[in-house]
Amino acid sequence: MEQNFQSPLKEIVVRFALSDGQQGPPCTVPVIVKTAAEWRQQLGDVRFEILRKRATEPPFCSASIEHHQFGIYFCAGCHLPLFTSTCKFNSGTGWPSFFAPFAEENILARCDESHGMTRTEILCARCGGHLGHVFPDGPDPTGLRYCLNSLALVFEAYPKDK
Repeated sequence: MEQNFQSPLKEIVVRFALSDGQQGPPCTVPVIVKTAAEWRQQLGDVRFEILRKRATEPPFCSASIEHHQFGIYFCAGCHLPLFTSTCKFNSGTGWPSFFAPFAEENILARCDESHGMTRTEILCARCGGHLGHVFPDGPDPTGLRYCLNSLALVFEAYPKDK
């Protein structure tokens, strides 16, 4: 399968999480670029296949579907904050689903015409890691369903203890 998207930009604007879990101000950071061998060593084989080779994990395989603790879901590749538990909902699809990202800047979308269908793939803006897809069948207030591979994410409870 084709290698993941790599931004032609050297820097991007993203938002990080403050200690209380809220969005910080926009800041410019370098795009993360690594070789396939470096990514595989960092991520392990299964996460590498999902984040770098655009694989999809089987539905209903993740405990994070029923996870309801308050916190933030970060990119497993570069630790960029991607989604919050306050935007999570049970879509019944078998994958963690959210109606909005942590910050619009932190997610990239591109057309995916694989598997004989047209979908919108979502990627981490900083490392280009494949996260899943977004569909127009979610709940209010956005009407969107960001359907994610749980292994593309790492959860951290917030607010963080000091």
